[in-house]
Amino acid sequence: VLVDAGPMAKEVGFRYHTAITAAAWSDCVAWTDADSERQVHQDQSGRLFDVLYMAHHAIRSSRSNGDRLTFELYRVPRDGRSTEAKITTLKLIVGPGDEGEPVVTVLLPDED
Repeated sequence: VLVDAGPMAKEVGFRYHTAITAAAWSDCVAWTDADSERQVHQDQSGRLFDVLYMAHHAIRSSRSNGDRLTFELYRVPRDGRSTEAKITTLKLIVGPGDEGEPVVTVLLPDED
């Protein structure tokens, strides 16, 4: 299941449609008011921006000509107790969409 990154992907600099897997979204983007009360104040749009910005930066700074790469970012784990950001690794793949158009997908490292 994919979650559309929406207009923020274009704001960050993506030219192609960009999506995030549900698992990567849950781990690195999802955040509620209840999470802010239990842990530390953040918002979902800021977390989405961080993921997209770091993904776009990884593409710009990559010397690879392949269709995938990994990148790292700091995010507060959504575990009900963490208040400090921890580094996590995500994967990015560029592949064909339903109509053959290029699509960028952000995934957890163990997803395909």
